[in-house]
Amino acid sequence: MSMEEGDTRAKAKEIRLFEEKGPTSRFIYAKIEDNGDIVVSGQDVGEAPRKFFNDGDYEFWVTVKEEHKDQLILALIEKLWKGKFKAVEEFREFLKEKGIPSEWMTWS
Repeated sequence: MSMEEGDTRAKAKEIRLFEEKGPTSRFIYAKIEDNGDIVVSGQDVGEAPRKFFNDGDYEFWVTVKEEHKDQLILALIEKLWKGKFKAVEEFREFLKEKGIPSEWMTWS
């Protein structure tokens, strides 16, 4: 990954989660709105929306309001690392891979 790609990623407020092109194409994104809400949205384009809705596309989304963001973050951490002996190490490595600043501390 180039330095430019890393900078863009760190500043990104929207990421593509899924893309599939075909008779019915599907695109799924996650973004953080300016007000702090998190939105995961999808769009189907092509055959299926024409068949079911008589329209060329169909859009759908889920919004988590900013005031529930901490609850979402903890739920995602739980889903990914609950029950794992190396949860701290894996979490730390994940942050490094994504270029997310963090602090590592130990005590003995």
